[in-house]
Formats: sequence, structure tokens, C-alpha cells
Amino acid sequence: MTPIKTLKIVGKRYKLIYDAKMQDDCGQCDDNKQTITIKKEMPSDLELDTIIHEVTHAIDYQMNLDMSERQVHGVGAGLAAVLIDNPKFLEYLSRLVKGE
Repeated sequence: MTPIKTLKIVGKRYKLIYDAKMQDDCGQCDDNKQTITIKKEMPSDLELDTIIHEVTHAIDYQMNLDMSERQVHGVGAGLAAVLIDNPKFLEYLSRLVKGE
């Protein structure tokens, strides 16, 4: 699957970078540069969890929520689990976004 290159998060456009050289972390959100870097070639469930985690960091920053890392992790992992466990839910959300 071809990864997307940008995400609009609370009105700001973040560039997604897939980096094969990432060593210690699975992902990183840089709010000043508006980039989200994701470790390349991870299992799809870990990539999903990581993207949602980093998007949660971006939302936290843009909305000035001051979430702890534990809160970001809980929201990210929880949303990823809901999407993985309920594939029809994602289809339903997509239809809602399209106004169907």
C-alpha cells in the first residue's frame, strides 16, 4: 500500500516521512516543522498504532491540551485497537465523512 504523504491536523498540514534509519523510536512528531516521522517497514498493526499515537501528539500540541505521554499512549493505542477490532467501523466513519 502506498503511504499518504500529508495529513491535515486541526487546520495544519503535517508531512509524513517514512524513515528506514529510525532506530529507537517507532515514530516522532515535530510540531515546529509540522512533520510526523514513522519508522519504515513495521508490521501494519504497529504502524497504525504509531501513526495514531503521533497524530494524537499533533492534536495535543495544536489544541494546547498538555497531555502526558501516558495519556497520548492510551488514546492512541485505544483508538488503534478499536479500528483493528472493528473494520466495519472504519468503513462507516468513511461514509459519514463523505456525507452519505
